Amino acid sequence: MSILKDFIALVEGDGDSVDIRTLFEDDAERLRWEKMVEVFEHIQIDRVRDGLISVDQKYKLNREEQINILAYVKFLELMVIKMDAFKREDTNGEVSSYSPPQPNSNFNGSMYG
Repeated sequence: MSILKDFIALVEGDGDSVDIRTLFEDDAERLRWEKMVEVFEHIQIDRVRDGLISVDQKYKLNREEQINILAYVKFLELMVIKMDAFKREDTNGEVSSYSPPQPNSNFNGSMYG
């Protein structure tokens, strides 16, 4: 069984909580998971560039981890787009006055891909 299927089984189980530690084969796997959680915490949706700079300076990342981080950044961008569409829908077609904080004057509304 895959780790994702195992996780789904835990979520769908009878218990009130999910202990993800049971899914890891060893401490090395758990540490890799913890590392990625920490990395994602560094990347704030309103300061993606600064987060990426911090992550690059703090962590030694292999290429696969870097690709996963870029996928996470794209995911953040898609969530911003969906939230914007939701807010427009919520105002019955009127354009919302909401605009996300801009980290600098060169911000063009798109993240990195």
